[in-house]
Amino acid sequence: MATTATKAAFARRHKVNRSTVNKWEARGHLVMTVDGLVNVEASDDLLTKRPVAYRGGTAKGPVAAEVARQAAPDLDPPPQTDPAEIAMAALSAVVREIGARAARRAVEFGASLQAAYALDTAVCVEAGAIGERFLASIGTPLAASWSLVEVADVHHGGIVPADWPALAKVAGEPLDLPALESWFYALPSFDTPKDATHG
Repeated sequence: MATTATKAAFARRHKVNRSTVNKWEARGHLVMTVDGLVNVEASDDLLTKRPVAYRGGTAKGPVAAEVARQAAPDLDPPPQTDPAEIAMAALSAVVREIGARAARRAVEFGASLQAAYALDTAVCVEAGAIGERFLASIGTPLAASWSLVEVADVHHGGIVPADWPALAKVAGEPLDLPALESWFYALPSFDTPKDATHG
């Protein structure tokens, strides 16, 4: 039986905004069930077969993504001279590391592993959304079906994972990552309520 998820849970799983998941669905990159859930395995397979496309050029399919990932697994991106490329590389670097740093800080400040796990994903998604808005504001939007999280993942060595065993030790809690993941995916969406203000 295929694993299914709501679009919100699928977005959290991939650390993207729900609007990105809606774009994927509109472009035929998701396999949906008759009851409106995402078929996770089939959709992941389709997503890996998308053309790898962002400002640096276009390659075809998962082989290209894997080649890019292996070419510089933990290296900084090559020097850029185009200001837009520099901005994209800088924002990708922030998105790549910010979740793990937020999780570490959360535990340092006394938060539970659950709170740290939620912040790991939520802060990464929020930083990506802020970066994407900035890139659009300077006239350098990402390709329509891509997010900064994906750019960081494919082109800059992947999203840095939190050191969960070390954090569990500091928090004084047993570590059960599958339970944390299940708890997180069961949460309601963490999107800001429409009537919220920052005043």
